[in-house]
Amino acid sequence: MSLLVEQRALLDRFRRGERPALEEVYRHYAPDVAAFLQRGFTFLSAGRHMRFAGYQQPFDLDNALQETFVRAFKESARLGYDGLHPYKSYLMAIARNLVLDELRRREVAMNPSLEPVEAGEGEEAGPAAAIVEAGSGGGGSAEHELLGRELAQLYAAFVARLPDRDRTFFRHRFEEQRTQVEAGGLSGLSHMQSRTLEKKLRRAFLEFMQANGYLEAYASPANGAVKVS
Repeated sequence: MSLLVEQRALLDRFRRGERPALEEVYRHYAPDVAAFLQRGFTFLSAGRHMRFAGYQQPFDLDNALQETFVRAFKESARLGYDGLHPYKSYLMAIARNLVLDELRRREVAMNPSLEPVEAGEGEEAGPAAAIVEAGSGGGGSAEHELLGRELAQLYAAFVARLPDRDRTFFRHRFEEQRTQVEAGGLSGLSHMQSRTLEKKLRRAFLEFMQANGYLEAYASPANGAVKVS
């Protein structure tokens, strides 16, 4: 259940910073955030694919969890959440940025919780529109700017990995916003081939973003959460 999307009265009280509302949101989402911070995620650093292995010590995990909600419950962050997309995804982005901020304060090459991964490990590609959903929430904060840069990097890495034919279709369909038939025709595909390829790209992109710590709330493209017109 997406708590703040479905309970608008709670959202209003949350935005006002009322303590009971903050406590309810914390109790609801803390287990998911803790699991994310413990599980870890992959990310790009200076063009290299790296993996944060997650917090294994309870003290470190609890500190990261509490700091995530300190950031999330600041007035600018509360008001920055748009109330339309799952709050869980918004929280995961904040948790992710918290970890990356901490890693930047260390010597990354000497950090035992990081390890390089193969460029193709656990990654595929997907529609540009879903990147907008992952980074939604508005505001001009440094956290949102950092998130936008990371999403742009992930998007570029994804597109670069596509076979030539898939990349051509992808750009016509999702970047130029052409119809499925138009994108297929420009890519030398039949209508049936275009439909099949679009489903493949949507599914692959969702899996790619989830593997990198985004769109955690979306179980599958079939639920309609990722939409590209």
